[in-house]
Amino acid sequence: MKMNAYLQIDNEETYEPIKKPLIFSPGLWVNGKVYWLGNMSEKLLPQEELSIKIKLANVHSKVEFFELYVTNHSKTEKEAKLILMQRHAESANEQFSFVSPNENVIYHFADKRIYLVNGLNSSGRMKQCTVQPIWNVSTERLWNCRESGKLNYQPMAKGSAASLFSLDLKMNPRETQKSSCWIIEGTEKNAVVHLNALLLKNTLAIPDKK
Repeated sequence: MKMNAYLQIDNEETYEPIKKPLIFSPGLWVNGKVYWLGNMSEKLLPQEELSIKIKLANVHSKVEFFELYVTNHSKTEKEAKLILMQRHAESANEQFSFVSPNENVIYHFADKRIYLVNGLNSSGRMKQCTVQPIWNVSTERLWNCRESGKLNYQPMAKGSAASLFSLDLKMNPRETQKSSCWIIEGTEKNAVVHLNALLLKNTLAIPDKK
């Protein structure tokens, strides 16, 4: 396997949220319900016969790279959606977040820095995304249709906001599927776009089914 020298996954560690400008908050949508992980790196959903585990991989000093493993413990096929949220740790009027449909990424601007958000799995890249005021996240205003897992699309928000996107999961019995999400930090758009392109092309960033 070829490895780009610019991006190296040299070790992994259990996901532990720390104080950063953007906070990563994953959740799992199943049959109209959303299960947020909060500060946990693992969560078992016995009623859904599913589990989720998160790891943080070191790929680059400017990248937070998350690996998410969802396991179907049942004897039947399961469908679900990963709902991946990024929110500003501190509220400020100069913060600005927006969806870039042409690039299929999300941008956050805060404290003269730019953050690019993206992700993929074996089903492809972000299927749907939105940027919402943070107070909408825990309400029905987040959803166009909660029952089908469809987010309420809003392209941009100023101030205290969260971006969310989904990755589709279709799992065979006893199967584990891996998804990846990353946040790239920089001061220039060209630099974060370049890093994003490398992550998308690098074979280590493309998850395998287990």
